[in-house]
Amino acid sequence: MPIPIILGVAAAAAGLYGAAKGVSGAIDHSNAKGLNDEARTMVNVSNQKVEKHRESTNKTLEDYGQRKLRAFNGVIADFITTFERLKNVEVMGSPELDKLNAGDFSNNTLKGLRQDYQALKDAGLGLGAGMGSGAALAFGAYNGTMLLATASTGTAISSLGGVAATNATLAWLGGGSLAAGGYGMAGGMMVLGGIVAGPALAIFGHILGSKGEEALNNARSNLEQAKTIRDHANLMAGKLQAIEQVTALANSTFSKISAQLRHAVHDMKIAIETHGEDYRALPQDSRNVVLSSVKFAQLLKAMIDTAILDEQGNLVLSTEKRIQDIATELTAPSA
Repeated sequence: MPIPIILGVAAAAAGLYGAAKGVSGAIDHSNAKGLNDEARTMVNVSNQKVEKHRESTNKTLEDYGQRKLRAFNGVIADFITTFERLKNVEVMGSPELDKLNAGDFSNNTLKGLRQDYQALKDAGLGLGAGMGSGAALAFGAYNGTMLLATASTGTAISSLGGVAATNATLAWLGGGSLAAGGYGMAGGMMVLGGIVAGPALAIFGHILGSKGEEALNNARSNLEQAKTIRDHANLMAGKLQAIEQVTALANSTFSKISAQLRHAVHDMKIAIETHGEDYRALPQDSRNVVLSSVKFAQLLKAMIDTAILDEQGNLVLSTEKRIQDIATELTAPSA
């Protein structure tokens, strides 16, 4: 009667094997769940990191744009009005300001300031007007030439708000979304020159319907994708930090120049009221006041003409050095 015994042993072995496979499958499923949870957490943390930097960079750019607008409607308008009261002004350029393309004040800088201010008024952003977040973002990121250039007919732009909406980087910075598809970190990666993570963001399918070994392999793959997303997020955060730091430097420098120009214009008004509007008749100290106001206006115009981002939304790498040069010239003695 050996056959039944053999069959019984075989059945027992099969049962043990099935039980072992069942235990192994359960362990695989448990491990897969752990890996998937780790991957989800990694992606969520990465998304939160990018979103934090996006919001911070967006706010810094908007603040800078608002500061520019306040300057145009305040100290710049005041300077233009006061300076144009003077007659027979002979303002010499300086080699230092020539390096910043801001040396020839009488023919270029004043004309440019007038045109920029007029363009803002034509866009409905004159004294007392507010600036929407999209316009402020664009005004902070771009220079005067890119935003305030007039058409060949001389008609100024009618709105600044649309500029941000048509630029992928600014659209993403402003709202975390893109007009032409894409969203969240995937959109940010695309506009900041990284690898689009759209497919990777759709990972982490259910594992319950999969066999244990298959679920574990999928979970390992998910974790590798999550690590790639994390690396891209760190790259994006670095780019956003760079944009924010340069913008903050520009904002601070612009504020210092505005303050200096405000004081100089005040002194220039006093000089005009005291000695009249003929520059040639002014005493030397009053002429120096005029020269100082011109210098600060030139530096402010140089800042306005310095873009943070280019037309593709990338950080202009030369901007930080240019702002540092302007800040150095700010503290240099006037001619």
